[in-house]
Amino acid sequence: TDTNPDTPTQIHIPFAWNNITLHATHPTTLRAHLTTTTPTSMEITLTDRTGAPVAHIGELVTRPITLDQLSAAAAPAAATELHVVEWVPTPPSDSPSPSPLGPVSVIGPDPLGLYDMVRDASGEAESCTAYDSLASLREAVDGGACVPARVLVTCVGDGDGHQEIPDAVRSVLGRVTECVQEWLADERFADAQLVVVTRNAVATRPGPEIRDLAAAPVWGLVRSARTENPDRFALLDLDGSAASDTSAAAQSDVLSEVLSARLPEAAVRDGGVHVPRLTRAADASGVLVPPADCASWRLDVTSKGTLGNLGLLPHPEGERPLEAHEIRVAMRAGGLNFRDVMVGLGMYPGDDARIGGEGAGVVVEVGAEVTSIAPGDRVMGLFPSGGLGPLGVTDHRWAARIPRGMTFNEAAVVPVVFLTAYYGLVDLAGLRAGERLLVHSAAGGVGMAAHQIARHLGADVYGTASTGKWDTL
Repeated sequence: TDTNPDTPTQIHIPFAWNNITLHATHPTTLRAHLTTTTPTSMEITLTDRTGAPVAHIGELVTRPITLDQLSAAAAPAAATELHVVEWVPTPPSDSPSPSPLGPVSVIGPDPLGLYDMVRDASGEAESCTAYDSLASLREAVDGGACVPARVLVTCVGDGDGHQEIPDAVRSVLGRVTECVQEWLADERFADAQLVVVTRNAVATRPGPEIRDLAAAPVWGLVRSARTENPDRFALLDLDGSAASDTSAAAQSDVLSEVLSARLPEAAVRDGGVHVPRLTRAADASGVLVPPADCASWRLDVTSKGTLGNLGLLPHPEGERPLEAHEIRVAMRAGGLNFRDVMVGLGMYPGDDARIGGEGAGVVVEVGAEVTSIAPGDRVMGLFPSGGLGPLGVTDHRWAARIPRGMTFNEAAVVPVVFLTAYYGLVDLAGLRAGERLLVHSAAGGVGMAAHQIARHLGADVYGTASTGKWDTL
């Protein structure tokens, strides 16, 4: 720390680690010996309790930061400086015709039909070539063929779904890593760009957009390679509607637009091109902002009929004085059920139902007649006025202490499904030991709760589930 005799003015924080050597990984206790090498760097030697070497850091470079900068970063206003990645449509080009593509090659398997699209976009068959591998392209260049300006390689997961996801990810990443290494090792391609093409492997908008989970990590791998070699790589993600909803000519035009612009990252969605841009979190579309001058709010729909109307609404019930039998809870987690979807869509009976009827948190205040629960208790329960927010109020008889070892996330999803199953099996059906029970959708929330309750009561349980949930069942 830099200081004057009275007040510190700045501190040095780690900036870069260089020349790191790891000797061992077993120690659980380390001793560190720091040696200053320059005013802004030091050498660090790490040993275990016996003095045996564990690691050596040849250089830790630091950078000064003032206390005023630290104070500014800690201020509430700093939260507004948070940025998120938002995919935005590319603006229409002012040019009447796109830039020429130049020679393009497609290597490896081509399940997305890239060769045909590029050939149609260029209008010249000789400007687009196809090879079964990067090695074949190198052989063609050795034989006198020109080096293409862009080389397209398709990366998709196991389309038949025969592989488990972790195995499929490992397989896909292995193939792409090998291709990237080969690409960088050949200096003849130093001025060319390798475009890795995926399909539905990146999320550009809210919703379950990623379909190819095995290929999704490829984006992180190629981004890392592009960080060190900015002009050598590009990423392109196509959507699943390319073959069915968009004409072949339109597909070719979009691909031509992406390749001509030499975009480092792009995604084709609904016939248009989208690119990632940094946006202030407060300005990003889809970001929900709590209401001003309101300490308590809740998640709900601003008008029923679509879940696209989600918003953070004032929740005066969270701040009002408690009735004698009520408790106030600082919410830590909330549960969502199919009931919440029906409430949002306006399909649930009654007009007073709200999204987020169950949750878990810590009791902060209790009513005058509450003796079974005290402030500081971890509880889970039902919150009819809405539990998806900072504060929830409920009748203390609708809450229970969370068992030791259970997390807030786990506890938040227990009340609705287990109370539903218990009411149906015990109060209505009177299930007893030795009886047989058939549970449909036994791998769903209520189904799994019914299974556990029935087993607890001593019943023989039979269950059905869709094929994809048999392992869970």
